[in-house]
Amino acid sequence: MSKSIMIIGAGPGIGQAVAEKFGREGWTVVLTARNAERLEALTALLRARGITAFALNTDATGPNQLRQAIEEADRITGGLTAIHYNAAVVRQQDLFSMSDVDVVSDLSVNVAGALHAIRAAVARFEGRGGTILLTGGGLAIEPHADYVSLGVGKAALRNVVQALAAPLAERNIRIAIATVATLVAPQSEEAHNVADIFWKLATGSQSGWEVVYPEKAA
Repeated sequence: MSKSIMIIGAGPGIGQAVAEKFGREGWTVVLTARNAERLEALTALLRARGITAFALNTDATGPNQLRQAIEEADRITGGLTAIHYNAAVVRQQDLFSMSDVDVVSDLSVNVAGALHAIRAAVARFEGRGGTILLTGGGLAIEPHADYVSLGVGKAALRNVVQALAAPLAERNIRIAIATVATLVAPQSEEAHNVADIFWKLATGSQSGWEVVYPEKAA
């Protein structure tokens, strides 16, 4: 059976780099994002490069919509191999100047969306196995007051992955996170390096539940 990956929150940085890496290796790629126009443009770009790619316009903050998208991605690929949660709201703003709506909306993407995706992925992989990948961030380890909502989200994801790694492994489901502790621009060396990390996590050539990039000197 051919292998496939669904990237939730596919954009021009890490999402595109992961799609290109896995696509070049022969995997089918399913991209999801809220912005339909940019999603279609990225999908067309991948197809032009010979990658089998599909687009599903999906809002990661809607649990039912997200579950339906994962179900559809599973159907069109003949069975997903991996699901990568890459969605995030990057807000440079301190906690006390954020509105109530800002707080709730950011956490709905940065935390709740990831939890919904993990639950839906586990339900889909139950009995057959699979891999769940998450894009983490250095703010989970070294917080910054001006990026509080993103930092809270990345810390939560790291916590969840660490907690679930062992029990999910017993069910033949791998969950892992790449903690990206640097800025990643589109088409940059950093983007390609992170994509390589996700490739190694998905294919089993990288052990453990977390990889920190860039690796700190001892």
